[in-house]
Amino acid sequence: MTRTENEPERGGGSVSAPMAIALVALIAVSGLAIDGARKAQQIATADAVAGEAARAGGQALDPTAVQRGEATLDPDDARAAAEEYLGAAGVTGEVIVLTPNRIRVEVTLRRPTVLLGLVGIDEISATGSAEADVVPSTPGPEG
Repeated sequence: MTRTENEPERGGGSVSAPMAIALVALIAVSGLAIDGARKAQQIATADAVAGEAARAGGQALDPTAVQRGEATLDPDDARAAAEEYLGAAGVTGEVIVLTPNRIRVEVTLRRPTVLLGLVGIDEISATGSAEADVVPSTPGPEG
């Protein structure tokens, strides 16, 4: 079919290669921005959860040591308290009683990506860790 002089020209419906490449680049940059911000939030969350679990474990003192005036952890109770906190938070992690006065918690959070799945990255993960130390305190003056 041929076009007459009075008939407007219709486009062929094709997209130029540079335009297609620019669109893919725009999607990739948007994906990095959105999923990068989500990863930063996830790192902060992982650190916060690890910190709270370490604090929970750090409160599990050995009652026998406390009666002697010492502040040391009960390793089994400290581990159980930290793991219970992690379970309540819906995450898993590793709990290590390093010394009688120190506990360490490490967690890894995984979350699906928003836009990076288009380029084959389906999940982002973030690791957080924290330690809690048992610090004995001296009672103040009686008053």
